[in-house]
Amino acid sequence: MSKKGKNLESMEFWTVIEKMNFNQRGHEAAGRWLVEDSGLTFSEIKEIHKTAVRKHNALYKKLNAARIGSDDGFDDVLWQTIANGYEAFHNTTVEDLESMYDENRYTESFGYAFHAVTDIEDEQFAANQFLKKEALVSAAMKRIEQIRKTGGGFDQKLVAAFEHADNGNKRKLAIGFPELFGHLVD
Repeated sequence: MSKKGKNLESMEFWTVIEKMNFNQRGHEAAGRWLVEDSGLTFSEIKEIHKTAVRKHNALYKKLNAARIGSDDGFDDVLWQTIANGYEAFHNTTVEDLESMYDENRYTESFGYAFHAVTDIEDEQFAANQFLKKEALVSAAMKRIEQIRKTGGGFDQKLVAAFEHADNGNKRKLAIGFPELFGHLVD
């Protein structure tokens, strides 16, 4: 997506929303299409999500005078307005929103399609945390190996004690000497 993606009027955004085809697919399939089949990079997908949230907030400010039965229903018709595309987003009035709600011309909830994006963000965060931990473990193992090779001294005795300790004592050593063993125990 080009830099226009940050512009509230990005036609690229509206093209993606149209291709998500929420009104036919429902939120789960629309979300899967976005993350699996759209061909967008993860950064572009996150930008689509952010733009959708900004548009939802803009509609909320513009149409908050609407008398809708519940906060959840109001949220659903706002998301439905976005799912309905560019024209609906720009032309919907308070009366249109109330009519959509009263006549049940909305589906719960286009916003749920973006849970697929949040799931990927969570998975990416967990993977990054795992990689960081692995890097720390690797560095700790290299340091311990270096201590073994150089011989003598307090650090070498600590390493030997750690290697011969049971799990409970390994944890105690890891707490007492986190720079050496903190990343080697859970």
